[in-house]
Amino acid sequence: MKFENIQELIPFMRDWDTSELEDSFIAFCVDAIESDAKVLSWVYKLVSSVNDSWFTDDLRRAIYCVIRKTILSLGKDDFVMPGSIAIKTDALILAGVIKTNLKAGEAIEKARSSSSLFLGSYSYDLLVDSVIPLWRVKLARRQLRECSEKIVDCLDRSPSHDLIANKIPSLIEKQQGIWGNASASSHKDGSWKDTINELLKPLPDDNSVSTGISVLDQTIQGGIAGPDSAYGGRLIVVAARPGMGKTTLAVTLATHLANTDSNVVFFSLEMPRRQIEYKAICCLDFLEMKQQGRIVDPIRLFQLQNRSYSIPQRERLKAITSKQFVNKFDIFDSGQDIAQLTATIRLMARTRPNLRGIFIDYLHLIDGCTGTDNDATAIGKVTASLKRVAVEVGIDIVLMSQINRGVEQRAEKMPTLADLRGSGCIEQDADIVMFMFRPGYYDQSCDPYELAISVAKNRNGVTGTLACKIDLASSVVFDRI
Repeated sequence: MKFENIQELIPFMRDWDTSELEDSFIAFCVDAIESDAKVLSWVYKLVSSVNDSWFTDDLRRAIYCVIRKTILSLGKDDFVMPGSIAIKTDALILAGVIKTNLKAGEAIEKARSSSSLFLGSYSYDLLVDSVIPLWRVKLARRQLRECSEKIVDCLDRSPSHDLIANKIPSLIEKQQGIWGNASASSHKDGSWKDTINELLKPLPDDNSVSTGISVLDQTIQGGIAGPDSAYGGRLIVVAARPGMGKTTLAVTLATHLANTDSNVVFFSLEMPRRQIEYKAICCLDFLEMKQQGRIVDPIRLFQLQNRSYSIPQRERLKAITSKQFVNKFDIFDSGQDIAQLTATIRLMARTRPNLRGIFIDYLHLIDGCTGTDNDATAIGKVTASLKRVAVEVGIDIVLMSQINRGVEQRAEKMPTLADLRGSGCIEQDADIVMFMFRPGYYDQSCDPYELAISVAKNRNGVTGTLACKIDLASSVVFDRI
């Protein structure tokens, strides 16, 4: 049997007890080590996939540790005498390291005969595909209980800033991570064989969703990648000085995704929700007309603010309410710290099955990150947390960031990686770093619609400068025509 998702595990979870699974694991590993030295390499991989905290009693934990130590000490052609695992474990019992009245040999024999669910011909695939996923979910229950007890202990203490701002949020985030790791069993238990078989299949139709900007798609592996893509789970940083159009680019990408039936989440820490909605409406109107090949009288931001529309504009505005777009674009504009952000991302990833993009505008407004050099450590913790959660949920996170003022003093205004504001950790944690530059911001004789996007870091692809267009009044970035 092979479990593909959490739903398939449930019929096999008669209770939360893990004894049978622990016994199956121990019996298989002992038999494999003591009967065939040729299988030691993949038994080591199997043993490395768990750790001693997975075992519920000292004796099983000791047997596991002896198994692991034995494998690490063996050479390619070494022979393991039958019964040696039990002998080594009994030596620990005699030395008083383990307090038990049982003998290891008895425990191993019991393990060989006790499993009713997994009796028969054991194999590496059987343990990887069935025992470990079940075991992980059941183990999560114990870890959640321990974490919950710590939360209750915190709630019983006198209120303090550290308790409210740090300890309780970190415990809640830990709980989210525990269950997220347990329920992602099929994702975590892949093998080389699975990867190669997947590569032999045709690409699924929705492997990557276009950004709507073709030159950008060509640079970042086809667009915004989702959980089904080899590139899903990237941290994409878009950095620029104020006024360059960071929010406009974020809104353009989010709007295009939402309008192509993908769910998006937009954390707006700089602007209220209503302003992001205004920008998205103008952007959508522009993109739909562009798709039809004729851009005439697009809705502008100032018209939304003044409620002054032409008759065609009013009709197009009314039509937006019936589009799927409005149900696909989720906006959060309340203050967020990194624990709240990551918890919300995990929740949205579970409740929005077609979530393909997460946008955060912007890094230095996340609670705890002011962007000064003294806060480099705090910024590093934030970017590391965002990268971890992106990998965990398999969804790209697009993070807006400010850059240092030093670029204003240079003749060459296009930022570089050295200009990232507050922390070198941004460059370290990001998969892609892009900078935005509008020549017309500094020189009014330049084309006001000209936009250059410099891809300065691209972990899986090429770097270089992309020529685009930007219309701030319609809050849209589009291909240079």
